[in-house]
Amino acid sequence: MHIIYIHGFASSPESSKAQYFAERFAGRGVKFLCPDFNQPDFSTLTISRMLGQLEMCMASLPPGDVVLMGSSLGGFVAVEAGADQVSQAHPISRLVLLAPAVELEWERWSELGSGGIERWRQTGSVDVFHYAENKPLRLNFEFYEDAQKYRPAARRLNQPLLIFQGRHDESVSPAIVESFAHAQNDSTLHVVEDGHQLKNSLEFMWLETVRFLSLDQLPATS
Repeated sequence: MHIIYIHGFASSPESSKAQYFAERFAGRGVKFLCPDFNQPDFSTLTISRMLGQLEMCMASLPPGDVVLMGSSLGGFVAVEAGADQVSQAHPISRLVLLAPAVELEWERWSELGSGGIERWRQTGSVDVFHYAENKPLRLNFEFYEDAQKYRPAARRLNQPLLIFQGRHDESVSPAIVESFAHAQNDSTLHVVEDGHQLKNSLEFMWLETVRFLSLDQLPATS
């Protein structure tokens, strides 16, 4: 089993959640990968590019089941990948979603300012604060145009899903995530007393993930 973590928007493999899970999976001897989806340049980020990078990451692995862990925008990408999987060598068997942005709520994007999407369209780019870089970075309007091709909130997946959503999330509407979860064939949703970062729920999410992936049957390594 391979675990691939898809980090969130304006984040990186160095995020606190990615690092937390990397350490825990290493302790169980489970392969954990977290590609840097900011590469080659954040300004040209698109959902299609992320999906292509994810596909290349999977192709580099030995044959075996893949579990996708998606945080925020990474959840958006994980759902699309799970719905459209084509690799027989690397079947996506399960998904773990952390505050998944299955619907991009543009009205919550404070960076767009008073002009909104139309101003972004006219100027061609917008400055977004990148938490990993700790500074604003430019994002091209292509990100918005490309995202319109995808509708993860409407996807109905065959794989089992484990979903964590903060009740006080300031970026993703809990109601949207709840509606998505309830429409799936096999999903477990945990709504926790937390915000978008889910920083206060790390241990709980880990313990539930261990059960979900049956890792409690594996001995912990030193």
